[in-house]
Amino acid sequence: MRKKIVHVINDFPSKSETFIVNHIVETIKRGYDPILLVNNLKPLNFASQEKLFEDYNLYERAISFNSKLPSSKILKVIKAFAILIKNIGYASVLFRTLNKKYGKKSRSLKMWFQAASFLNYKDANCFHAHFGICGKLVAEMIEVGAIKTNLITTFYGIDTFSTEENRESLAKAYSNLFHFSNRIITSSNYLANNLRLLNAPSEKLVVNPVGVDVNKFKFQHRKIHDELNLVTVGRLIKLKGQHLGIRAVKILVDRGYKINYTIVGTGDTYNNLKNLIKHLELEDFITLKQSKSQNEVIDILNRSHLFLMTSTTDYFGRAEGQGLVTAEAQATGIPAVGFNFGGVPETILHGKTGFIVSKANEVNLANSIEKFIKAPALICQMGEKARELVERNFNSEIQSKRIIDLYNAN
Repeated sequence: MRKKIVHVINDFPSKSETFIVNHIVETIKRGYDPILLVNNLKPLNFASQEKLFEDYNLYERAISFNSKLPSSKILKVIKAFAILIKNIGYASVLFRTLNKKYGKKSRSLKMWFQAASFLNYKDANCFHAHFGICGKLVAEMIEVGAIKTNLITTFYGIDTFSTEENRESLAKAYSNLFHFSNRIITSSNYLANNLRLLNAPSEKLVVNPVGVDVNKFKFQHRKIHDELNLVTVGRLIKLKGQHLGIRAVKILVDRGYKINYTIVGTGDTYNNLKNLIKHLELEDFITLKQSKSQNEVIDILNRSHLFLMTSTTDYFGRAEGQGLVTAEAQATGIPAVGFNFGGVPETILHGKTGFIVSKANEVNLANSIEKFIKAPALICQMGEKARELVERNFNSEIQSKRIIDLYNAN
């Protein structure tokens, strides 16, 4: 019998969470039968990996665990009573969801309906919660008795971050999650340290970087011409720091170099970046592209010579958790230049697969880029080392196998 792993996901599909899809596909290849319990089930056109969805029937595996609640209180109670009759053997489970400790979810009966959904999967071999918000929910389902199984929770970035102002309350919110999770996975030592600040038990923490499909992000030999092609891929938000890449290009253009810089992404800073490009008179050197499918991104990477990981921090001090796009770019055989923030230094071998820039400003970034212009052979030399790094440390097959081993160990 194929083992059933229930993946609990907040938003599905999601263009920015390809790593979750890649892992689920790996579990199917290895003989598992994954079920996808989803909070916000979106239309299929939100997926950027159309072929994988088609080949592995991923969308058909997705089920919303949030039934639509009637707006009328009377109808809601009637529906809740019908669920009770259907699940009379688990009445104690349903009534535990009414505990006032669960707050609004209890008062609104939302948790009652969620527990009824989870009861359908009480015999699953393991639950894998993606992001802290889902881990918290699954821990509650274990606490009320809707499921009795092992729990793996993976944190991916922002869900690990806290400040002095909210650290105590977030630690309290995650206490159940930490207690009921058999293992807590995250993708970098930076994120693991964030979780330790929230009292995550070190003995449960596993650092396992998010991997790249090295068969999809294939190595390409580069042809170096007079023009240097730079690329940055990521959401257009302050944390991603694309404005520093733009200002660095201005410095290089003023030094007389031929530069072509492509920025791929959508987000709040799009208009600001567009205006900055115009203000610096760089329209002939920089192209802003809206979010593309994974295949289109790969095509852009294959035509580039150098990846700029411009992420710094946002207003709250949050930094990049790992930087999957850096690994994806290096998989195609291009070096990367990134700032020394968050988990980025864990994805680039300084002086071997690219450069880590110690101070986040455009001058330092421009100087690091200039090294490749003055010594173009570095692009191919470091690109080969970059591919080796990804195959060794960021290979999705290897990274997924480590998680699957955790499924079997619990």
